[in-house]
Amino acid sequence: MKPLRMLAAALAAGAGAFLALVPVRHGVVVESAATNPVRHLRVDSRSLLGLKRPGWGVAVAGAPVWGNAKEGFFLRAEQPVQILVTAWPGFRQSLSMNASPAMALALGEEGDRQAFRTWFVALLEQQVEAPSPAWEPAQRDCAGLLRFAFREALAPHTAAWRERVAFTAGPPGQDPSPGFVHDWRTGFPTPDGPQPFAKGAYLRRFACEFMGRDLQLAKPGDLIFFARGGARAQPDHAMAFVRPDVDGAPMLLYHTGPEGSGARAQPGEVRRARLDDLLHHPDPDFRPLPENPAFLGLYRWRLLVNGPSDLSSDSRS
Repeated sequence: MKPLRMLAAALAAGAGAFLALVPVRHGVVVESAATNPVRHLRVDSRSLLGLKRPGWGVAVAGAPVWGNAKEGFFLRAEQPVQILVTAWPGFRQSLSMNASPAMALALGEEGDRQAFRTWFVALLEQQVEAPSPAWEPAQRDCAGLLRFAFREALAPHTAAWRERVAFTAGPPGQDPSPGFVHDWRTGFPTPDGPQPFAKGAYLRRFACEFMGRDLQLAKPGDLIFFARGGARAQPDHAMAFVRPDVDGAPMLLYHTGPEGSGARAQPGEVRRARLDDLLHHPDPDFRPLPENPAFLGLYRWRLLVNGPSDLSSDSRS
């Protein structure tokens, strides 16, 4: 009988552990803010004993999302959507969501948009000669270069600013007016609200608009993004169009990002590249060609988009 009692005790212990640990009750929580275009959707899962546990088999359908059951799912809906959330065992909940709030498209005059482009490009090109002391070393990668030039292009370009940024060239043009796209001066949209730091994926998704894959449409200040190995959720490289070369050929500028590791690690550098040369890059992942799945396309800062007519019909999440 002793072995039977031991087996019964083991089964009871197993059942107790099951009740204590296995998530069987679920609830959906949606976190959003009026100024944040990104919504956070999480599934609150608990065992029968009320212990909070990560859900099993949690999935979200009805709109492009990213994330996971542990950290939650993130989404930006361009129009009203019906979301279906499922989890084991047999949990299903349908949610109706309005279009996500968004930081506005450009509201200023064309002169303001051109002023931003001019300063943005000038700041990018300054970094080729020597990185600005105002550009933090820890932020020196391809996305950090874009953030730095974007932020400083909107700053008042006073004598104190010139000293802080070490901008020694003459004024490339007029400043954007102080009221131009004020929301964008508070930071970049991210899942945590407007922030001064936003990784490349968030810049592409929330701060830019997809313009297509035809680079003949590119203007100085426009961007291209790449995702090595295919169109993954996290693009790992970005470049910006700057002023044409002396022969009129389109030019791009980018930061290589840190190179190497350990004692041999190098900080990387800012480089220029002719579009013609880039189209024949030794690494096919970095060729901005329509047939290259790693090329995500041409993008434009949202504050430079004048209205829906400027946008490509092929929007990307």
